[in-house]
Amino acid sequence: MSTVLALVPMIFLMGWRTISSPIPCVKQEIDRSEATIGDRLSYRIEILTTEEQEVIIPENQPYFSKFVVRNRTIRIHTRKGVRKTILEYELVSYDVGLDTIPEITILIKESGDTLDFKTQPFPVEIKSVAPGLTGEEDIKGLKPQIGIRFSYWYFILGFFLLLLAAGLIILLLKNRRRKISPERIEKKPPWEITLTELKRLSESEPVTREEIKLFYSKLSFILRKYYEALYEFPAVENTTTEIIGHLKRRKDFKQHLQTTRNFLSTSDLVKFAKYIPSPFNDEREICMVKEIVEKTKEKEEEKEKEEINV
Repeated sequence: MSTVLALVPMIFLMGWRTISSPIPCVKQEIDRSEATIGDRLSYRIEILTTEEQEVIIPENQPYFSKFVVRNRTIRIHTRKGVRKTILEYELVSYDVGLDTIPEITILIKESGDTLDFKTQPFPVEIKSVAPGLTGEEDIKGLKPQIGIRFSYWYFILGFFLLLLAAGLIILLLKNRRRKISPERIEKKPPWEITLTELKRLSESEPVTREEIKLFYSKLSFILRKYYEALYEFPAVENTTTEIIGHLKRRKDFKQHLQTTRNFLSTSDLVKFAKYIPSPFNDEREICMVKEIVEKTKEKEEEKEKEEINV
């Protein structure tokens, strides 16, 4: 009962306050007049009107000088024929010093007429987070880029190092070319190379029936390379007929011509016609080619001696 009796005067006072306020009217308040830089301020505007009156709220947020509007809310309450429109702004300032929240114009329409209401400017002091910096800028702009000084000696030294490296590379390449120069490579006579290859072939495993074709391919290739190196014509690429045609023109080769023709023809039959000579003896074939090499070698060595004596 005592609680109810206590609430009655409060309700009476609130009702008297509402009735005593002229309608329409505009009120404003701010939660504090001093703040630290970066703190949020709550700025509130109350507009009291009748239900028939229309409040025109600015579509765009008003200009708040150096303050930044973080948020804006609009609330409307109606009670006993009185409509209360509340505008709340959340403001932040990043500049130290005394600033002012400017006046805001509120328009109220009634019976075709428009009433103009303005709020009062509010002074607010923004203080620094550090007391010693009051009046100075807490947040400063970006400073220009600082140029990095280079010493020209580094460029000169680097240039000479590059020249030195290039000179060393050129010198190494020249020395390498001298080492592999054709003049310094000892050139072996063709018969010496061929006899070495024949010896290697002779020392390999005995030839089976399945390896006869491979054997004749290797042996004929050795002989063709020998003729190409000795008489300087493309014997490796030529056919048997073309090789015999070249050798016919050499008077010193007549005694080996028929043996060469028979061997190369047999090799062609084995390689291309699947012919298997009977009887087959790999050592005999190698010895035949070796004999051709030995005989031609003797004649070539005699020619070289004659040229030296002349």
